[in-house]
Amino acid sequence: MATANTAVLTSLDAKIHSLADIIAVFNRDGGVIVHNMLSDEVRDNLRSELAESMQSTTAGTQSSDKGVQEFWGSNTKRFTRLSYRSKTFRDLVLVHPLLRGVADNELGPHCASYWMNTGQAMIIGPGEKAQWLHRDADNWPLILGPTAKPVTVSCMFALSEFTAENGATRVVPGSHKWDDFSRKADDSEVTQAVMPAGSALIYSGTVLHGGGANTTNAEWREGMHLSFLVGWLTPEEAGCIGIPEDIARTLSPLQQQLLGYRCYTGDVKAARLWTIDYEDIPVGMKWE
Repeated sequence: MATANTAVLTSLDAKIHSLADIIAVFNRDGGVIVHNMLSDEVRDNLRSELAESMQSTTAGTQSSDKGVQEFWGSNTKRFTRLSYRSKTFRDLVLVHPLLRGVADNELGPHCASYWMNTGQAMIIGPGEKAQWLHRDADNWPLILGPTAKPVTVSCMFALSEFTAENGATRVVPGSHKWDDFSRKADDSEVTQAVMPAGSALIYSGTVLHGGGANTTNAEWREGMHLSFLVGWLTPEEAGCIGIPEDIARTLSPLQQQLLGYRCYTGDVKAARLWTIDYEDIPVGMKWE
């Protein structure tokens, strides 16, 4: 039986603590709250650039699949293409040095390069029920398990304050180290990532988590998810399709690679994926 004190998330501060400190807690617990991941200016710019999409996006999914409907939520807004919708996202969040530092440590030993899995707004509205607990690595079930190598790192940025009442992400610290990934979490093992705006929850692809219930009458919880994936797996979002070529041309090689504008080339000569005519085609290449 799990004890109550197992359900604790550690909070660190990006202005005070080192990358090594953050990685140590991430490795131990499978998730860590980091305050001051986004400055007030960056957060304000993100909210401004995404405001129209936040307002116009309809809550719930258009999918007829019952599982998708339940996972999505009836009063939760989701949208992607953040690199197209927000210059601040592509310039300052996509390449966030602290998040990339965690990804370098977690994913770097297992791939030649990683890329964006998805950049996604997750805005939980009043009355939304809690999402079921899941692992992000569930997307690739054939390689999921306690002995599997890490394939993805996720981060939930708080664009508004995350409270227990408005749907702060639920997390099961330590569940990334369970011997049995099929078992259910006991209530005493679940906590919430309560954090001020500008903070972020960085978490492992194998830690159990899920959106919290929003029990408020009128408050929307504004979350922004960014995750990275080893380059030899297919990501959730088709990043390079979601951004026009004229914008993609202005991006740095790192930004282009993270969005899928470069092929994956591993240490083995034949490990060459995501190519055209078996070539690494830069953005803007003209076809005949």
